[in-house]
Amino acid sequence: MKYEKLLSPIKIGGCEFKNRIYKSPSGTKLFDNTNGYVSEAGKLIYEAWAKGGAGCSVIESPAIGDEISQDVPNKFLINDDKFIPGLSELATATHKHGCVALMQLYHAGQWHLSSMMSGLTPVSSSPHPQISEIAPVPDLRMLADNDPCEMLSIERIEIIEQQFIDAAERAAKAGFDGLELGAGGNHLFASFLSRYWNSRNDAYGCDSYENRARILVNVIKGVKKRLGDDFTIVLTFNAVEDNMGDKGITIEETLEMVKLYEAAGVDGFQPRGYQLYNRASYWTEQYFYPEKATALPPNMDYSHKGVGAFIGLATELKKVTSKPIVIPGRWDHDLDYAEEALNDNRVDVITICRGIVADNELPNKLKDGKMEEIAPCTACLNCLTGGLGTLRCRINAFTCGDRPYNEYPEAETKKKVLVAGAGPAGLEAARVCASRGHDVTVYSKEDFIGGLMNMASVIKGDYPEDIQSMVKYFQVQLDKLNVKIVKGKEVDLKVIEKEKPDVVVIATGAVLSEREIPGRDNKIVASDGFLKKGLDLALKAIDPYKLSKATEKWMPAIGKSVIIMGGDVKAVQLSEFLVTRGRKLTIVCEEDDMAFGEGLPRLHTFKLNEYFAKNGVEVIKNASFKEITKTGLTFTTQDGKERTVEADSIIPVHPLKENNSLKENLQGKVSEIYSVGAAKKPSSLIVDAIEDGFEVAFNI
Repeated sequence: MKYEKLLSPIKIGGCEFKNRIYKSPSGTKLFDNTNGYVSEAGKLIYEAWAKGGAGCSVIESPAIGDEISQDVPNKFLINDDKFIPGLSELATATHKHGCVALMQLYHAGQWHLSSMMSGLTPVSSSPHPQISEIAPVPDLRMLADNDPCEMLSIERIEIIEQQFIDAAERAAKAGFDGLELGAGGNHLFASFLSRYWNSRNDAYGCDSYENRARILVNVIKGVKKRLGDDFTIVLTFNAVEDNMGDKGITIEETLEMVKLYEAAGVDGFQPRGYQLYNRASYWTEQYFYPEKATALPPNMDYSHKGVGAFIGLATELKKVTSKPIVIPGRWDHDLDYAEEALNDNRVDVITICRGIVADNELPNKLKDGKMEEIAPCTACLNCLTGGLGTLRCRINAFTCGDRPYNEYPEAETKKKVLVAGAGPAGLEAARVCASRGHDVTVYSKEDFIGGLMNMASVIKGDYPEDIQSMVKYFQVQLDKLNVKIVKGKEVDLKVIEKEKPDVVVIATGAVLSEREIPGRDNKIVASDGFLKKGLDLALKAIDPYKLSKATEKWMPAIGKSVIIMGGDVKAVQLSEFLVTRGRKLTIVCEEDDMAFGEGLPRLHTFKLNEYFAKNGVEVIKNASFKEITKTGLTFTTQDGKERTVEADSIIPVHPLKENNSLKENLQGKVSEIYSVGAAKKPSSLIVDAIEDGFEVAFNI
């Protein structure tokens, strides 16, 4: 497909987009210790996103006012003219690549994390208690438990309105083409628009559309009056609100308020569906993890498993407005569907955020017909659930670094590099070394590349995390870079003597460390090492996803009732795999609540806890293992009581340890030796392994 419509221009307000790809804002958290000024790292990442070829790039929201307007600490600021020069550098970096630059602006409102920041009481349209007290389902509340809020006075509302207008003027002076006004989620604007939050009875109250929309309309009118019609405003907002009783925003209410927004001067609309305290509202593929949700926000389209899920809202908005409709929803996972929707005029512009974080060059590669070279976003959520740390990407180790993006400086001395292991760390090290001009050979002891990513593909399946797309990406990249790959051969001294490398990168992964527990040799035990051997054998003949599908009907090594011994990320994901295949499961682990499932995105942990409870999985934490019997497991509970649970099969998920054997054997035989990924740090996840392989390769 040529994607002619997707790559065609469109005008929104005073802005001419060269294509219909809208890079929506990402919270980079790159402004620590800058006193509100734009950082060098921030300029690097925003230039990379613009250079990649999107029609528009939206810069994450700087704080418009005092600390209470911020949702997280250490934002950059737009509340004083002294910040304009730094902001101007962001706009210039975006414009020089022919990309429209919009500034996102919102006020945190009840999202202000008082306990982590100011100690001040967050503000909202109306007073309301702490979120945990009113969340309809505890596991669906926001990942941070927001503090109680106080009601804004009309005087304070008018001050905030002026702060928005002043911030917009500073953005214009800095060279930005317009704004993306954030009225979604449960930020401040949303708290006025929704009857769920707004219980006022004054001019900003909930008794009429005009009053509910007044704060937003006043800001829009004020910006347009001061800066003119050519200063573009795209409005992001909750078009429907779910699981909020009879007070959530309905599509009928939205259509009435859209008329008010357009009359005030909005140039484009970005409608979203919102589910109270559920961040899957934004990452729509998560409605299908670990199974399809039974309750979904209304007026949305889930026919493509979350891709373009908000397209039904665009259909509704087009009944009352002719302004362009911008629709988010993991479009990078199905760009053919995006082209179809654009051609049918169901949507005018698509947003891509995580896909461009994963591959900054996605739009350019699309334009150049290099689809197979696009580094895939696998919806792992590392980029969006990292707490207060900087943005991370599972496949793009440039993200939030201090180097110019996508530049591989040629190595001063070209070397022969042997990479032992073809997991994520080894493949990334090979890719970067070859990109810098080294002669690279990769050895995989399996008959395939990808290492444990293949086992993960069997356990996770193909949705929402398509890990096999990463394996295919690395194969394309290594072929393009003429990297030699030797499969089915483990690196030993004979290999080293034959290859005579200058450098060996050890990416052999971690090794198992079995627990010393009586009865571990009983027939009831199916060790994770035994299971891996079986999977590796099967993977010689069958695709991981086909094998995953086959296990839904046939798993001869695993009984109908299973005990998982362990609570780390591997154990928890294996547990999910077995539950989806109809096993009666008990998890017994030494981990406590904080350590259980550590390494999973927090949203996944919440969802899995709910999923396990729904499917009758008993989770016993803080246990001390005593003995594996012929029929079950005996252990001591947290309160000191001895207990035995019976099952057909027991799977001890062993902790991992460093794999040092090859490194020790190579001492004195190779001048440079580096261990990367799990071979060095056994707890490494894919994102850690790729970052490690990347860093080592840049220094060879």
